[in-house]
Amino acid sequence: MLFKTLAYLLLIIVILSRPEATFQYAYEGLYQWASKMVPTLFPFMMISSIMVYSGADLELGRMLSHVLRKIYRYSSYGLYAIFMGFFCGFPMGAKVVSDLYDKEKISKSEAEALLAFCNNIGPAYFMGIIMPLLRACGYHNTLPFVFGMYGIPAIYGIVIGRFHAARTEMTGVTMKSSRGEEHSLAATLKKSCVDNTQSLIVLGGYITFANAFRIFLDFMPLSGNCKNILSSFLEIIGGVQAIYTTTLLPNQKVFWVMTALCFGGISCILQTSSFLEKSGLPISHYLKHKVLATLISAAYYWLLTRPF
Repeated sequence: MLFKTLAYLLLIIVILSRPEATFQYAYEGLYQWASKMVPTLFPFMMISSIMVYSGADLELGRMLSHVLRKIYRYSSYGLYAIFMGFFCGFPMGAKVVSDLYDKEKISKSEAEALLAFCNNIGPAYFMGIIMPLLRACGYHNTLPFVFGMYGIPAIYGIVIGRFHAARTEMTGVTMKSSRGEEHSLAATLKKSCVDNTQSLIVLGGYITFANAFRIFLDFMPLSGNCKNILSSFLEIIGGVQAIYTTTLLPNQKVFWVMTALCFGGISCILQTSSFLEKSGLPISHYLKHKVLATLISAAYYWLLTRPF
């Protein structure tokens, strides 16, 4: 308890010693949340919630099962979570899995397996921000990087799915299909809007808080390049730009940007924990697989960007 108290006091002292810089970092995090996350994420969150409430998630999962069931050994609800996680981007993967588990549409085993690979940076952000950055650094063929960003997690999910299927067969765990709760459209929209607005406010708090922690990097005896790289592992949106402004070689910039994207940053972990906490899913399982997947991706990107 004493250690925690001293740590909190240190945090207060650091903030008071550099209030202007702390304000600027926190403001940048808040601006990123309001200008990028809210308009990009909120529509997807609303659509996903409405689908879960109405039972359309099961119908979409059944449609996907005709193509993916032999590859991914998950339930129809699980296939729906994979679709939303990959195409809508972080943190929709964690939110959808949490919602499905909370409504008892998937088992804990399946929820943990899905969280291991379907909570990644969204393709809209990747195509709009990362692809131009790759081309600016001289990598005009972006397909290998697209594979690294989404192909590696997809393959990781296939492997994890085999273990999940084997464990399900041994334990005999099955989940009942749900047709969704009966709500009027107005009631569904209201509930979805209230729940997702609350979730977005919490996400904004985590982004602002994590970004403010960049103040600690100012006190470290490190080079500007190192500080910018470390900042990307705190908060990814501002961190990508920070890495791009370093004096590193282009291939080094690309390596660190892609590695940081795979990890997602402390801010992403905090945001994910906010969804998992609601349903009682452990963050430790998600974090273990996130670190392992990041190491695999980092090795791949090191080979891809290594000058031969």
